[in-house]
Amino acid sequence: MANQEQLKLIKEGVETWNAWRMTNPSIRVDLRGGNFSGMHLPGVDLDGANLQDVNFNKANLSGAMLSGANLTESSLMEANLSGANLKNANVSDADLLKVILVRANLERAHLSKTDLTEADVTEANLTEANLHLANLRGAKLVEANLEGSKLREANMVQADLGGANLASADLAQSNLRQANLRGANIEKASLIHADLEEADLQTLQNMTILQLSKSRSLLRARLDPPIYKQLAKDFPHLFGQG
Repeated sequence: MANQEQLKLIKEGVETWNAWRMTNPSIRVDLRGGNFSGMHLPGVDLDGANLQDVNFNKANLSGAMLSGANLTESSLMEANLSGANLKNANVSDADLLKVILVRANLERAHLSKTDLTEADVTEANLTEANLHLANLRGAKLVEANLEGSKLREANMVQADLGGANLASADLAQSNLRQANLRGANIEKASLIHADLEEADLQTLQNMTILQLSKSRSLLRARLDPPIYKQLAKDFPHLFGQG
């Protein structure tokens, strides 16, 4: 059960809360099930806090410190977490519909089965993050760093990954239909059985024919002419031929 004194204290504002945390660094923060919808909490210190099943819908958490926090099954719909630090945080099974995570640090964060539909994750750091079965439909991940991330079976239909770093990422069995990967770095990324139908795959960086040949479909995908010519010749089944 959430700590009632802590629930009251955080509602007094960020300045009061952060001052209390600074003088009480060893006290465990437990705000489970709290309702902070629409609250103004920029820069709030919630490192290591138990925030399971909390409501942060439309809250301002820009620059918030959430490293190692437990946000499982929480709701952060349309919340502003731009520049927030969620390194090693557990955000699995959470609802982050249309959340703003611009330039946020999500290094090694757990986001499995998290709903990030239409989220803005521009230039965010998702190095080695776990996004297994995450819903990133229509999400904006332009120039995001997803190096070594686990995106197996993720839904990335119509996601914008333009210029993203996907080096060594696991995209096996992911759905990338109509996604934009123009200029993305896919060095050593796994595309085994990934659906790339109608995806924009032009000017991919560090791409190999072998990588794309292992995908499930390249039907109507946009490819650089020499790449398309070779793939269509050697792997016609990827284009619904042969």
